[in-house]
Amino acid sequence: MSSDAQAQDQTIESQVADLRRRVSDDAAVLQDKNCFLDDGVSGSTLNRPALERLRDAAYVGQFQRLYVHSPDRLARKYAYQVLVVDELQKLGIEIVFLNRAIGVSPEEDLLLQMQGMFAEYERAKIMERSRRGKRHAATRGSVNVLSAAPYGYRYITCREGVGRAAFEIHDAQAAIVRQVFEWVGRDRLSIGEVTRRLTISNATTATGKQWWDRTTVWGMLKIPAYKGSAAFGKTRTGPRRAQLRTQRGRSKAPRRTGSTYDTEVSEQLSIPVPALVSSELFEVVQAQLTENRQRGSESRRGAKYLLQGLLECGQCGYAFYGKPVSRLSAKGKVRNYAYYRCVGTDAYRFGGKRVCDCKQVRTDKLDEAAWNDACELLRHPKLLRKEYERRLAAPRDSNSTVSLKKQIASSKRSVDRLIDAYADGVLDRSEFDPRLQRARERLSKHEEQLHELESESREQSTLREALSCLDSFCATIGTNLEAADWTLRREILRTLINKVMVEPDQIRIVYRINFPLFAKKASKAGKEKVLHFCWRRDVSVTLESVIGRTGSRAGSSRPAIRTLRRRL
Repeated sequence: MSSDAQAQDQTIESQVADLRRRVSDDAAVLQDKNCFLDDGVSGSTLNRPALERLRDAAYVGQFQRLYVHSPDRLARKYAYQVLVVDELQKLGIEIVFLNRAIGVSPEEDLLLQMQGMFAEYERAKIMERSRRGKRHAATRGSVNVLSAAPYGYRYITCREGVGRAAFEIHDAQAAIVRQVFEWVGRDRLSIGEVTRRLTISNATTATGKQWWDRTTVWGMLKIPAYKGSAAFGKTRTGPRRAQLRTQRGRSKAPRRTGSTYDTEVSEQLSIPVPALVSSELFEVVQAQLTENRQRGSESRRGAKYLLQGLLECGQCGYAFYGKPVSRLSAKGKVRNYAYYRCVGTDAYRFGGKRVCDCKQVRTDKLDEAAWNDACELLRHPKLLRKEYERRLAAPRDSNSTVSLKKQIASSKRSVDRLIDAYADGVLDRSEFDPRLQRARERLSKHEEQLHELESESREQSTLREALSCLDSFCATIGTNLEAADWTLRREILRTLINKVMVEPDQIRIVYRINFPLFAKKASKAGKEKVLHFCWRRDVSVTLESVIGRTGSRAGSSRPAIRTLRRRL
């Protein structure tokens, strides 16, 4: 693992080169599938893609020796280091650190533990020194503490600037910045119109593209450096925000353990830089942006999107967003509704070419259909009961658990006997390795089967509990659904629905529900408080409901799928 800065400086490559050199010196063979690199992922967490694959590979006996550059490459925190090392050693993995040999005596283990603690302490100390050093440099007006020069400037290094870094005006880009501020501040144009004019004029972005995104222009108009005062400390790192759905093309395991938050203006430090626009024009633009937001909210005529953040395109995987009807499309009529539109159908986001042709859906129709479907599910929980009973009716062999435990114990004894035979010289390496691998594969297979059986047993216990209180919970909550306002409806749908897949001929609603927890609390509370307990996100049952887009029945043979005939 490494930080983003280390990844950019290519220190990962030097560490890998050292490891490959050590493997070659030991006359060992290293396969590409056994190289585990978390490039640019923070080491302060164990939820790292490559580390997860390494632990899985060790569990199935894919390798017998692990080469690590240093203990802090496993994890930054000492407790995590001990956890990973102990887990690997229990699996019989030999761990080789380049900077020192892992010991077997208490004294050597203590040295390793001290090294891990000092690595964690050094990381905290370096981060604090860096923060204080940057803040002190910002108070002296140094621009090298800023991440980069914004669009319209060129960063001059200390060497080029004769001992002092600075921002130099980029004439071509600065002209575009001034023009954008004039359009918004003087001509009162919207950001959408600004992006269209920039695209028509063939002006290039900072990355050399000739099409402009609204977020790029909006971010440009918010940069205080353009009025001659760059801001340091605009953001801070805090707890990671929860996401409704994983973004397209992103891993489910986050690269960072936290999220970025904006700081108060009073906490920021100002650094003088060459101004591109006047302070008066900058403030006029900020006021115009506020007015544009208010005008945009009013132009939507109160359109509210119950399913915003839950919709996903079944063709391209991009999210859907709510878009109100424009005045041109309304043709002089009052249109008090909007449309859910796939991001992939917006050509301006992808250089003038669409990546998806999925049709848009009216928000009022889909919101109503989803809400009615959720209400029907809660008022008449026959589908839930049927799904619970189907899972409970699945046959289970009560003797399988006992048998698997005996097989696991036997496999562990076989592994121990093989290791003892190799240590005593009864088996040579050519016989020992394949036999040990087969024994570990059998052990891993039996343990996986036992884990599945135990999970099924726990699930059945939960299902029985859910079945006993399902009707009472649904009866209690069903009487309060009619009085739910828009905000409460949105929270209920976000609690019950996992995602809504919009496809060309149908729309699939995938539910996630944990009724036992709801019913326990609902039985203790009065009817007026029952909806308060629906904010939990626990998942135990996933159901699908299919809504036909053209009014035709979208049939399915699976018992957990219900078809609704509605015209969207």
